[in-house]
Amino acid sequence: MKIALLPGVLATMALLGACAFLTPAPTPEPTFPPRAIRVDYPITPPDVPMLNQDGHPAKLSDFRGRLVLIFFSNIRCREACVDALPQFQEIKRALGPRSAELTFVMVGTDRLADGPNALKQHLSRYDSTFVGLTAERSDMRQLALRFGIHMYENRDGLLAPHAPFIYLLDRQGRLLYFVQDGVATAEIVRIVCSVLDES
Repeated sequence: MKIALLPGVLATMALLGACAFLTPAPTPEPTFPPRAIRVDYPITPPDVPMLNQDGHPAKLSDFRGRLVLIFFSNIRCREACVDALPQFQEIKRALGPRSAELTFVMVGTDRLADGPNALKQHLSRYDSTFVGLTAERSDMRQLALRFGIHMYENRDGLLAPHAPFIYLLDRQGRLLYFVQDGVATAEIVRIVCSVLDES
């Protein structure tokens, strides 16, 4: 009896195999290229007290009258944030003399790990004109929230950002652009030049 059933079983298996072969593959999730997003209603970040890499008191309002490219990180970052400072170098070179109208800022998100001396040493590897800022944790959380940044404690217990963005502030200190990680340097330069031309 088992032998008599075998052809039917084989036929059924062949049919199921054919159906499986004809079943369309699942549609992959769409992917979108990184982009720079202009804010429809520019946001003014809170002017929290900070320290710069020289240990002097500083605030974001100190840079009013200039454009500011800014990103949030800590000096131990090993993720997307490691690309920001090299990209700042590229942007500055591409802008040439116009870079004098721009301030490049790294915000060190953990005051203990990203103190003034640590920031100064870290930034000196890239460009001595880049500005490093840091703040107490409560002030840092308040500032980051206004940029739409979620802060968390990483495995080392350091305050770190979920923020693969560079931000562009206008001459009034308002948040004007979110630039996602992966946007080409040439595109950022184009945006900066257009904002410089507008202001």
